[in-house]
Amino acid sequence: MSYDDQLLPQPELAESWDVSQDFKQMKINLRKSVVWHNGREFTSEDVKYNILRVRDRSIGGGTFTNQSLWFDTIETPDKNTVILSSNQSRPGVYDFLTNFNMVDKDTVEGPDVKSKAVGTGPFSFVEWAPGDHISLIRNKNYWQTGRPYLEGVRVSIVKDVQAMVTYLEAGALDAIKTPPLVDFVRLRANPSFQALSHPTSGIIWCIGWNALDAPLDNKTVRQALNYALDRKRFTDTIMQGLGRAQSLPWLPASPAYEAGKENFYTFDLDKAQSLLAEAGVTGLNIDWILVENAEANQFAQVYQADLAKIGVKLNVKVLEPVVWSDQVSNKKYNGGYIATSTRANLLPGTMLSSSRLSDPVLNNSGFSDDTYTKLVADAGLEADPAKAKQIYSQINDFLLDQSFAVFLTPAPPTMIVNSAVHGVSTESFGGFGYTDAWMSS
Repeated sequence: MSYDDQLLPQPELAESWDVSQDFKQMKINLRKSVVWHNGREFTSEDVKYNILRVRDRSIGGGTFTNQSLWFDTIETPDKNTVILSSNQSRPGVYDFLTNFNMVDKDTVEGPDVKSKAVGTGPFSFVEWAPGDHISLIRNKNYWQTGRPYLEGVRVSIVKDVQAMVTYLEAGALDAIKTPPLVDFVRLRANPSFQALSHPTSGIIWCIGWNALDAPLDNKTVRQALNYALDRKRFTDTIMQGLGRAQSLPWLPASPAYEAGKENFYTFDLDKAQSLLAEAGVTGLNIDWILVENAEANQFAQVYQADLAKIGVKLNVKVLEPVVWSDQVSNKKYNGGYIATSTRANLLPGTMLSSSRLSDPVLNNSGFSDDTYTKLVADAGLEADPAKAKQIYSQINDFLLDQSFAVFLTPAPPTMIVNSAVHGVSTESFGGFGYTDAWMSS
């Protein structure tokens, strides 16, 4: 299934479903006559295979592994019916099923698993030239009659973002994803192009602090660093007005959103300096690591200059992605990191437990607290909206107080297409869809 703009689940491979009031059982009625790109029929056994497959942690299923384990039994009474049962309430089941793609068993267990892909979607895989391009062709057997409109899509892999913009303006590309925001704003005013910004992606700029090392193991120090963040400048200047300054991750439509706490950490260097003095910290010298990114680079310089005003030295280090990932995942960094976190548009329990920024057990900060672990677990199990909202409020207070996971401003995915491209849609997890896309001459 997929979420619409209101985050309500809509039919895809599941044509309809029935969920028990306590969210312990879900009966899924699959769409009939769906076939894989290789011509094989899609059935309930494929759904069961995929859910069980991600329980093997060696395949890197991430949060899907834990979500799969929600279900004590997976029944397939016929080829078009799947029944998922859990001994606990699972209100996040929609978050799981809207994000969990189906893969073909014959392909992922075959010899070409690393070079081919077979699904049921609107475009089928043709070719992958590593470092250069990916080619897709229209799936003539797609279940949605008449779609897609495009005969095919070629995804060019361009590592230089400025070259990517140049290719678009020269007509060599019809669309580019994640352009520099200065170019996004510039071309937005050009009638030859359309600038698309995802309205409900739930992606947000964030900071994580290594809470294993002194003095960042002291929440007062982390709070001081939180007050030293000029979120408004980041949003208004560097992010070109996309998004808004916020101290918590939630969109206004989220059940966890609390307007009174959104701007809890206002930019206040005097307060930051006072808290450092309270913690007995002077001459603080810490690293801040990031992957090359225009917006992150600019904000790093701003933050570095602001912290210098209160006697804190911030060493900005731009790392290659693989090095950055190793440093962050294995908590080797001394200080903090800036990145983006996702899924803040989903149920809070889903987002908090699936993000390495905020996961109670596997967070990149090495932070551990039994109260927080229980709150997040309770948030994922509570089916009563009123009771869940009370839990979310407690989580918000905890996040603000502990400041090991810090939130800055939304980072909506962006795209620029030329004026001949129409019908590009947005998907709830931050992507863009091309099922309804078409081109005019």
